[in-house]
Amino acid sequence: MKLTPISAGHFHCDGGALFGAIPKVLWNKVYPCNDDNFTRLTLRCLLVETGERKILIEAGIGNHYPEKHLRNNGVTSVDALEKSLAEKGYSATDITDIFFTHLHWDHCTGAVKTIDGKLELVFANATLWSSKTQWEHAKISNPRERAAFHRPVLDFMMESGKLKLIEKEGEWLPGFEIRLFDGHTPGQMLPILHTEKHVFVYTSDLITTAANIPLLWISAYDLDPVKVMEEKGKFLKEAAEKDYILFFEHDYYTECASVQETEKGVQLKEKFSLAELG
Repeated sequence: MKLTPISAGHFHCDGGALFGAIPKVLWNKVYPCNDDNFTRLTLRCLLVETGERKILIEAGIGNHYPEKHLRNNGVTSVDALEKSLAEKGYSATDITDIFFTHLHWDHCTGAVKTIDGKLELVFANATLWSSKTQWEHAKISNPRERAAFHRPVLDFMMESGKLKLIEKEGEWLPGFEIRLFDGHTPGQMLPILHTEKHVFVYTSDLITTAANIPLLWISAYDLDPVKVMEEKGKFLKEAAEKDYILFFEHDYYTECASVQETEKGVQLKEKFSLAELG
């Protein structure tokens, strides 16, 4: 199994939203914001090569949104994904699968592009994957979360015949395990990747940044904060015991980290890049 980070650009969000009830005087020390209270975030996809499959985890934002929306969300580029793939020696046609952890706009809408008002698939040869629970939830959602789902793009993916739904967790492919988490949004799928030397977990929005590792440091975007704490607490204990490596999708400053059990609960142990692990 070969893992390659792929950038889909950068964006930002309000620091208070990123850290919920944690006071700014605390979180700003470890994850800084600008004068407008915005914290820098990244769209870090992960290319997983295993057997004959080239699986891209997440697809970024895409070019569907008006300038005001992009500006308000600090989006720096709508075509960074294909550029990053090319820089790493790949093309969109090489990708066999796109794995969406969930269907919020910043995770999946980059798999589709708008050309002259019409939608087209970016990865013509790829099968798209979502959990069935998330797909069903995205159709009903709720007023608070509804704006996070770009309905025309999601419907287009399904109507294309390319979107397939995963119904249960467990081993999806050899070395590629899926774990389901429901607190952030029902049916969020986290990939757990078993390589020869390490076990990597693509943390998606369960643990948005390394600064969100402490149990109570959860996002205001989470639909069910209590459930998030339960899921996160159980997962972090397992990650510390089994020495998992966390791979962050959104942390602008930190690509990977390890955790350890302490008297104050599970805490950050070490930060590093994927390249440093060889």
